[in-house]
Amino acid sequence: MILLVTTSSRAQECAAALQQGTGQPTQVANSVPRAVARLQSTEYDALAIDQSLLEADSRALDTLLNHAGTALPIYVNLALHHCDRVVREAQVALRRAEKEKQWAMGLAERVLRNQLRAEVTGILLTSELALRQPAIPAEVVAKIRLVQDMAEKMRSQLHVF
Repeated sequence: MILLVTTSSRAQECAAALQQGTGQPTQVANSVPRAVARLQSTEYDALAIDQSLLEADSRALDTLLNHAGTALPIYVNLALHHCDRVVREAQVALRRAEKEKQWAMGLAERVLRNQLRAEVTGILLTSELALRQPAIPAEVVAKIRLVQDMAEKMRSQLHVF
């Protein structure tokens, strides 16, 4: 969902164009307090901020960004640009954000996989050493083998080795 923050008379026209061009529902806030209220009650993917609003209130940007959460800020100028340009800028920004999100998820997956590799290896080695001990009760052997089986499943699911 996109939140368009502007005092422009073309707000509804641009919101409709953004919704059609990006496929995301778009809401309008015609003041910083209204935008903050919406940001606090709803999660947005993007926050399209009209630069003319920022010129009128020097603290507006800080206020909006402090409440934006994970919404991607997109700076637009409805006084100079037609709605088509605003849509293109939003599309580009949303595509870039999606690529960055996928990259970050891939990185997090690799980091987690590397962290778990050592743990799974430790479980397998420790359980193998435990099974080599003399005179282990049968129920303990069964539990150690169960732990080994779970670690092997984890290793295969993680594609660790």
